[in-house]
Amino acid sequence: MRLRTLVGIFTVMLTLLPGLVFAEHVIDDSKEPSYLFVISGTSGSLDGDTLTLNGVPNVVYFTERPDRVAGHLSLEKFVESWNKGKDRIKADPPNATLSMLNKDGAKNVVVELLSAEQKSGSVIFKVVVLEGVLPQAFKESTIFIDHFHPWPP
Repeated sequence: MRLRTLVGIFTVMLTLLPGLVFAEHVIDDSKEPSYLFVISGTSGSLDGDTLTLNGVPNVVYFTERPDRVAGHLSLEKFVESWNKGKDRIKADPPNATLSMLNKDGAKNVVVELLSAEQKSGSVIFKVVVLEGVLPQAFKESTIFIDHFHPWPP
């Protein structure tokens, strides 16, 4: 009886095994990857609605699962790509969190990014502050930019 039970279980496993081995992972290709961006700088300032981040070496990008794409991008290429999608960005501007490091720790401010330009290692955004208070000048900082689709344009 015990042998029959083991043979029966083994037979069922052998029957199911090919289905498990050759099962395909289904990925929804109808959605384009969602890219997120991280830009760090050595200092920054706010003048009216103009946010400037200085000392920016490059831009880091990555995607959410399941794509898992990541890399570095020159600031020039980032702004060039941003400006190729001006109409798209104007219709749905991305949000971002600016995290500023000071002697008391990190301070975060949420902004909406309306435009981007690059000048001599600095990135300049037109912004609307959505949450928090942005100081006129700050030191080390990082801006985390929400996804915008499709990127690259």
